[in-house]
Amino acid sequence: MVTTALVARALLAVLLVAPPPTTVPLPAADANPSGQAVTPRPNDTTGRIRGRVLAADTGKPLAGAIVTLVNTRASNPADRQGRWIRTDADGQWEAPGLPPGAYTLSVAKAGYLKIEYGQKRPFERGKSLDVAAGQALDRIDITLPRAGAMTGKVFDEFGDPAAGVFVRAHRQRYIDGRRELTPLTETLEGLANGGGDITDDLGQFRIYGLSPGDYYVSASFNPPGQAGAAIGYPPVYYPGTPSAGEAHRISVGLGEEAQNINVTLVSARYATVSGVVLNSLNAPASASLQLITSDPLVGMPVDPARATSNGTFTFRNVPPGEYRLNAYDVRPAAGAPEFASVPVSIAGDDVTAIAVATAPGAIATGRVVCDDGTKLSASLFVRSVTTAASAPTFANTSVGVNPDLTFEMSGLAERQTFRTGMLPEGWFLKSVTHNGVDITDTGYDFKAGQRVSGIEIHLTRRVTGLSGTVQDARGDAVADYTIVAFSTNAGRWGYQTRFVRSARPDQSGTFMIRALPPDEYFVVALEDVETGQEFDPEQLATWKALATTVELREGETKTLSVKLAQ
Repeated sequence: MVTTALVARALLAVLLVAPPPTTVPLPAADANPSGQAVTPRPNDTTGRIRGRVLAADTGKPLAGAIVTLVNTRASNPADRQGRWIRTDADGQWEAPGLPPGAYTLSVAKAGYLKIEYGQKRPFERGKSLDVAAGQALDRIDITLPRAGAMTGKVFDEFGDPAAGVFVRAHRQRYIDGRRELTPLTETLEGLANGGGDITDDLGQFRIYGLSPGDYYVSASFNPPGQAGAAIGYPPVYYPGTPSAGEAHRISVGLGEEAQNINVTLVSARYATVSGVVLNSLNAPASASLQLITSDPLVGMPVDPARATSNGTFTFRNVPPGEYRLNAYDVRPAAGAPEFASVPVSIAGDDVTAIAVATAPGAIATGRVVCDDGTKLSASLFVRSVTTAASAPTFANTSVGVNPDLTFEMSGLAERQTFRTGMLPEGWFLKSVTHNGVDITDTGYDFKAGQRVSGIEIHLTRRVTGLSGTVQDARGDAVADYTIVAFSTNAGRWGYQTRFVRSARPDQSGTFMIRALPPDEYFVVALEDVETGQEFDPEQLATWKALATTVELREGETKTLSVKLAQ
């Protein structure tokens, strides 16, 4: 078995390996710590980035690799959607006409790992490339290591191959500030087949595009719908257990294929769930209903249902598990849309006579305020963020702001916080208040049918800035690290908090964090931080002993020199 530490070092070795003499040093290895070659171009305010993509195992150029660039500071939403370029037969690529900004760069090709510029370890964030007006960054060369894979078979309870079974790879990730077993997705991991496969007629599967690391495998099979209860196959983890705690870990080395990952399905009785749904007038509701589970294995296996004219509903073939039954009535007799959400536990037996009562959601009205009196003319959006996992928000959680900077949002329930969508360049969220009381981070508890006015979203251009460099124990500059800034008040730690931020350095080795709320912060520079790890309160409690303390006031910018934590 290959440990996580060993495979991380293996990937680091590949990314740091000296390329053949005919190629240029890798930016990911910080061969150019002072920045890439800059070619001045008079009378042209756009920038350009170009480089090559090489195979890490052979040093040869890779044709047809896809290079994706995203300007994270673009004021134009279209520029933030990114652009992609294919490498030519010599592995070369060029992106001309780039507006000034900070660009993330990633490279992908089938059979190889998806790598971000500056990434040296599995599941680590890359660095950004700062491009000034008229600047050209050359020799941005990326080497792609070979990807790993897992192969195996799925069998039924009789030992026969099972076809049509969905098999997925999972790993431990930091979600909501804690580690959870979650399925891989193409968006998160850059996997060629999305972290999953469906077994063929021999029960075989192959999951490819894997970074080196530790994984878990699940298998799920949803039989076609039948009348009445049925015997089905609820999701199981390798080698054949429904419990995540009993799942066996699978280690995949750099470019390796883990074989004989064989899973045995376990049959179980599926249940019928039925009941009646009534609206706020105690009349049958013409509602659509869904059974939703947060189990990463199950996902959403149950077909939606529709209440009949007398309000009754039925779900068939429901696998065992914990669910929420959500009911939506968009045209109730009372006029306003209504909804409800109730927990349902399925353990194999039928669950009947469920009574669901819908109620209208709350309505929130407010306005957007600029602290300097500016009347923004750009299209703005306001969104609500549900802070309670069970909150059954009905309406769209994003609404447009009117020309007079007012907004109205409906269908709200339980505790919600408010944020703006994409803002014009230079503008940031300052605070959210309700009748003068700050609810930026605490949110507001909404009751059914309630109408809440007086919500103000305050924007500012007077934001904090925290920048600097990192040195090792000898005082030498460090070009590869992750900086984490987090409030000295532990009560402000947690998932989606504004008081915890991380950043990677640009090509010159400098970090920048903007728009932290005014507060006192711990700042620590670390060699290896997995994405999301900074939101783990236990991890922050450990890091604070290694950190530097800095206070940021409104509109204040500070520059730090930070020692790399050992």
